[in-house]
Parts: sequence; C-alpha cells; structure tokens
Amino acid sequence: MNNDKRKFARISRAAKTLLLGCLVAMTCGCNDFLTIYPTDRIVLEDFWKNKDDVESVAAESYRMMTQDGFVSRLLVWGELRGDNVIEGNNVGTDVRNILEANILPSNGYTSWADFYKVINNCNIVLKYAPGVLDEDPDFTQGDLDVVCGQMYAIRALCHFYLVRTFRDIPLLMEAMVDNSQNLYQDQVAPIEALDSCLADLKRAEDLVLTSGNYQNELENKGRITKDAVRTMIADVLLWKAAFATYEAKGDGAVAENYYTECIEYCDKVLNARMDYIKMKQKENQILFSGMVLNDSLPILYPSDRHDGYSSAPATNAGRFPHRPYFEIFASGCNSVCESIFEIQHEPVKETGNYVVPSYYGRSNDDGKTFTVGTLSAPRYLALYSKDNLYNRTDFRRISNVFSQSSGGKDLDKYGIIKYGYSTANENREGLKTDNNDVFTFGKITYTFLENGGSGYFDKHRVNWIVYRISDVILMKAEALALRNNGDADLKAAFNLVRTVYDRSQSGYQDANGDIFGDAQASDFFANKFKDCLGSSQKMVQLVFDERQRELAFEGKRWFDLVRMALRSKDQTSKEMLDIMINHKYTSNQDQYRVKMSTISSLFFPISERELNTNPLLEQNEAYESEENVEKN
Repeated sequence: MNNDKRKFARISRAAKTLLLGCLVAMTCGCNDFLTIYPTDRIVLEDFWKNKDDVESVAAESYRMMTQDGFVSRLLVWGELRGDNVIEGNNVGTDVRNILEANILPSNGYTSWADFYKVINNCNIVLKYAPGVLDEDPDFTQGDLDVVCGQMYAIRALCHFYLVRTFRDIPLLMEAMVDNSQNLYQDQVAPIEALDSCLADLKRAEDLVLTSGNYQNELENKGRITKDAVRTMIADVLLWKAAFATYEAKGDGAVAENYYTECIEYCDKVLNARMDYIKMKQKENQILFSGMVLNDSLPILYPSDRHDGYSSAPATNAGRFPHRPYFEIFASGCNSVCESIFEIQHEPVKETGNYVVPSYYGRSNDDGKTFTVGTLSAPRYLALYSKDNLYNRTDFRRISNVFSQSSGGKDLDKYGIIKYGYSTANENREGLKTDNNDVFTFGKITYTFLENGGSGYFDKHRVNWIVYRISDVILMKAEALALRNNGDADLKAAFNLVRTVYDRSQSGYQDANGDIFGDAQASDFFANKFKDCLGSSQKMVQLVFDERQRELAFEGKRWFDLVRMALRSKDQTSKEMLDIMINHKYTSNQDQYRVKMSTISSLFFPISERELNTNPLLEQNEAYESEENVEKN
C-alpha cells in the first residue's frame, strides 16, 4: 500500500471543517467526565460517509492534545510536585498549592476532563470509522487500520497519564455520544488500567505506520508511529513492574519478566531508529553534516566541538556541544533521530503553545535577558558543585537554566530556557557561570507568535516532546539495573547511561586549572560512578539521576519519583522523599515528609466536580477525610 493511500489527508473544504467543529462540540464540549449533552445520533452516523470524514475526526484527537488544558497538565502533573521546579513569578493559588503539597479536590488541575475528551474522540472514530468501508471505495482496510491504530495508541497514552497521576481511574472504552448510555464508570486498579493500555498499544503496534512512512518529517514526529507505540509499551511495562513490586511489598522478583519485555521493546525502537537514520543519511548527507552517530545507538554527537553553534572564552579548553541540543529543541525538534513523538503546535494563534512561555518564561526582545515564568529552577539545578546535579563539564546545565541576570549564583529564581529562545537576530551573549566565565550562545530558533503588542509574546510554535531517544535509552538502562541478571546487566546499564552523559560533555578547564577534553570528561564519568557497577541499587540511582539531568522540565521527573517510591518496601520511599525534599524545600522539611507519608498521597485527589458528577467514583484515601485533606 503506498503512502498516499495511508497518510492523513489535509482537509481543505470550509464546509467540512465547520461540520467537524459541530460534531466535536456535540460530542466533546462538556466540562465534566462523561457528561454528555443531548445529541442527534442520526447526525453523528450520517456524518461518516467518506475517507475525509474519518481522517478529519481522527486528526481532531491530535488537535485536542494541543490545547492549553491538555498540555498544561502534561507539565503540571509531571513536574510541579518534583524537585526540578520551584515558585517563579505571578503564581496562582492552584499552582502554589501543588508546589507546596497542599492539593485539594477543588484544585483546578485535578480536573481530567480534557483527557477524557480526547479519549472519547478516539472512541468515536473507532466506533464509526469501520462503517465507512462500505460507503467509500477509496477508503481501504489499510486506511482503516492506520487510523484505528493511532486512536488505540492515543487512548492508551491518555489513560496512561491518568493512572500515573490519579492511580484509580475509570477506563473509557466505548464512545459516549448521548445520554441514553451509562455515563457512570467505576474506577479500576492501576494494574488493570495498565493492562488495558498494553492491550491497546499492542493492537496499535500491528496497525500504525513505521517511522518515515508518513508524507513528511513533520507527520513522522507528530503522528503515532511504530516507534512511538513501542516506546509507550516500554514505559507502561516499567510502571506495571513498579505497581507489581509495590503490591508484592517490595519483592522485585515479581517484575523480572516485565523488565525483560521492556528491554526487548526498547531494543526494537533503538534498532529501528538506527536503521532509519542510516537510510536518511544516504538520502541527505547535509542533514547530518558535522554530526556523528554513536556506534551502537542513534544519538548525535558533534564531530567537531567548534561547530559554529557555540563558543567559549579562550581560557577554557574547549567548546560546549550545542549541536545535539539544538537539534532536539530548536524549531520543533529538527532531529529526525532524537524525536519520537511530539505534540505539534502550528504557527497560528489557535494552536500555538501558550503553556511553555507562561510556565517556563520568555526571552525578551533584546535576546539577552529573560523573564522568569510561573515556575523557576532551584539553585542546585542551576549551579554546579559536587553536591548539585550537573558537573562543570555538563552543557545541559546552561542549556536548561538561564542564570545571567542579577549576578548568576546569587539569584533566588532561575529562568527555565530548555524550550526557550530569542527573537533577536544577534547571538545571545552574557550567560555567566558561577565562576564568572561568560559564554556566547548561538541564536535559539524558536519563533514567537506576535499578539499585536511589543516586548513579550503569548504563544509560539514550540512542540511538547512526549518521547525522544534519550528517554528510551534510559528506560532500557533502568530495566537492566532492576532486572539485575548479574554483572552483564549492570555493565550494559552503565554504558547506556554513559552514552547519554557523554553527549552533553565538552572540553573545559576546571577550578584547579586542569584541562578536561571530551575523552577526559568521559573518563571522569567512568571513574566517578564506577562503584555503581557492583550495586543494583546504586545503578538504579545513577539512571534516575541521569534521567533528571537529561529530561529536566520535560514532564518526567515527578512520575520518575513516584515510580521509585512504588518499588519500596515501605509506605513511601524514604530515599525518594529525601532526594526530592532536600532539593526543593529549604525549610519545614519534616512537614513535607508528613504530607507525602503514604503512597496514596503521591497521587492527585479526584476532583470534587467529578465526584459530584459520577456517584461511582471514590476519593483517593489520602484526601477522603477532612483530616487527611488538611494534612495532604
């Protein structure tokens, strides 16, 4: 089947767009879970006549994921309770309460409606699309398979976010289109929810396209592919292993098979991506000019640290490796090898990304200064020392955090620039480290969307990256460390972490005047962490530390900490709490330990609005009494 038959069609007729809007409004315009306004079933069924009808409603699932209410929760649920972020500027009550672990069922971020709207839209496609086979001869079984595969995967992804955030959730597995249906759904336990996600994803794996089989690179990264599905499967398996270990009171042996399967799926992604990159290299050498691949993993390295994207003072030994991070986080993730699945934001105001500049901050027009957003980074993430997250040779510290203004190391709030950029044509200069070295950055190429004013801008086209290759590599490392089938597993995990770490390193002159080149920086890693080779526990911690370094601000950290806690024999992981609380809270630490003293307190409460809507829902036990609510 050729690509033209399988790719998503772009809908150009205004009447079709209008009809789609009406359809979505009828089926998904509600505010509460499964609250269905009266609809005309005949209108719904009569809509589905041809291939464009199917593909337009399926595309709506992707569009709905670009909305602020959806993307903001990917960020809030995955980062706010973790130790990557602290209070920034103009913080609202709901955000502040989450940051301070004072989460009430009335908090607006406990609403899951935007996720169930997406799920229901997927279900609508799965319900009505098969009937179009009899209506339109141009709509083939192959077309149906590709569309349905994506809907299964998106449904699974939404349920997966929900179970990680709320734990006990309703599974919505059929289309809700009118009030004659049973709108009240019971919650299911996490293992059951994860099994449902796995079932959906494994159905999708057989149906969706391989990477590179869509019309263009934009669609390859913005549509569900086999690589995306297999990455999701690996992630779900890690969580299934964690919940199984928790239910077995810390007995990790019950999860060994899950770890083995996770490793197998990670390898499927890594092998496929390597093959795809080599194919693209042959097609277009320019795309990878100045870059080299890791020998066995699809990670880009600068072939020359003097690559034109960065420079450093002459007193330093080398230059920072901008290029890999430029490839990942510039212009919607230009790197065909790194990006696996992104929520795509178009350069129009309706679908532009408001969430990133609002929460993480914005470059000012001068290209040299930065306005801190609702959130900022803590000192241990922004400054290097032996006790902080990044060492002196790690470029990611400066690529993640803006600490130039007001004296660098003396700041209380550090701007988050991982998704940041400048509108200025000149290079952004003057970023200082805490030893007053000044580095010049090449222009970051994200484009603002003007809102008619000057100075700041409301939205831009930065994509929210859901999965990328480094995430897969570190998933595999985590599974190897936890499976721990002897020294071979630990060594393999160590080398995987080192691969991700090495990419971020550059030549540098340390405080004692010692010169670190690329090789020396790599040797530094091997020497510093060599004791991890003899301990599964230390290796797991090394993986989690590297995940924090590499994936900071990408909506991963809090979920990682919860997964760590689930594997503990205790109610909560003391290690997890110590790490997070010591990083994030400078005072009243015992108070925060009490607030997070049970596993259930690590999950969100069910929204009071949802509880009032659905009488079958039961509140998370950490929030079910007034006493618990006050405590948590």
